[in-house]
Amino acid sequence: MVNIGPNGRKKRPGAVVLFRSILFLFLLLSSSAILYGTAVNTRAVRDLAETSMESTALALSTSAESALRSGGNRAEGEVRNILSDRVVAYAMVARKDGTIVLHTNPSMVGGNIREAGLGEWLRTGKTFGRRIMLGTGLPAYEFNYLLHRPGGDPEILRLVLHTTRADRILSDARRMWWIVGGVLVLLWAVGIALDRVFARHLRLQAQVERRERLALIGQMTATLSHEIRNALGSIKGYAQWVDERVETADPKKKGLAAVLQGTMRIESLVNDLLLFSREETYSVQPVDVGVLVHESMAGEASGWKGEVELDPGEGTVVSADPEKLRRVLANGIRNAIQSMGDRGHLRISARPDDRRVEIRIEDSGPGIPESEIPRLFTPFHTTKADGTGLGLAYSKKTVEGMNGEIDLANRQETAGAVLTILLPNAR
Repeated sequence: MVNIGPNGRKKRPGAVVLFRSILFLFLLLSSSAILYGTAVNTRAVRDLAETSMESTALALSTSAESALRSGGNRAEGEVRNILSDRVVAYAMVARKDGTIVLHTNPSMVGGNIREAGLGEWLRTGKTFGRRIMLGTGLPAYEFNYLLHRPGGDPEILRLVLHTTRADRILSDARRMWWIVGGVLVLLWAVGIALDRVFARHLRLQAQVERRERLALIGQMTATLSHEIRNALGSIKGYAQWVDERVETADPKKKGLAAVLQGTMRIESLVNDLLLFSREETYSVQPVDVGVLVHESMAGEASGWKGEVELDPGEGTVVSADPEKLRRVLANGIRNAIQSMGDRGHLRISARPDDRRVEIRIEDSGPGIPESEIPRLFTPFHTTKADGTGLGLAYSKKTVEGMNGEIDLANRQETAGAVLTILLPNAR
């Protein structure tokens, strides 16, 4: 139900829209911050891994250069010892013409490095590293360093390092995206759940307020109806007393008949108001549908000239208040007969399943205008000139009070309407 405030604005939809906007903005900003932070951390880890490999290679290269500069017979042995670190896949020292003079694999000494751009690199003398793939298919990091021996030409020191540790760190960083994805899914799921809970809270609160207002209206209606009925009783009694004493040929007789007819009409409306507005109590018990259908037909269809087809199902029993269900059936039968007039086909059936029983009251009348269907169960809304608009509203109230459902719609195959009542199966 929409609650209208003093300024005429709709309060509840506005609250829902505001809450959803704030929640969506929070989720969007949180998700963006998490994604941005994860991207920055992943990039930092990648840069750190590359820097770590470059630093390790540079430290080994400078240590080897220091050992070679010291000279002596033990210099080459010290270099080999430095380059024997397990992180080193292989290492070599070559002259500027590409001849290998030192290699961690002695069989490679005397070979030649045949690479394009080697001379250009020697002229620039810049240290550089790059990712490569070994012949075994494993990833590695190649680091090229320019050695300067005392009194000699520059030489090339090439270190090839294993990248297993760095790759493991990068793999963990990439795995972090899956964790972040799970966190984001959980975050949005919680946000959607909060939205549903908030909307449900507002809906329940609106229902409570609506019930309170209806209860207040019901109390006022009951009080006014009692007062009207008391005053109406005096008017009706006096009109009947006068009518009995006026001769048939007297012109006043017609006016008195109109007064009595009006008082009866008002009395009927007041009775319907009292019935609809009172606080209902239910005496739910197993009720034989067939018995109530026959009783209701005897009271409402007596003297009707149309065709009647009854198929209530033998032994069909529902959990309901028998008196209230009888009123609902009587109202449905009465509406069906009024819509058809003197002739037509009325069918009443009941079909049980494991949980509920479906009672159908079908007529062959003109049906219901489509524009009227959404308002059928609204109090005081009626399509009949002499109707109060409380019959269907009372039926809906009592059927739902007995844990059932009720619906009125047009028939699909043929002309007419069908009133469907669903009640718990007592069996």
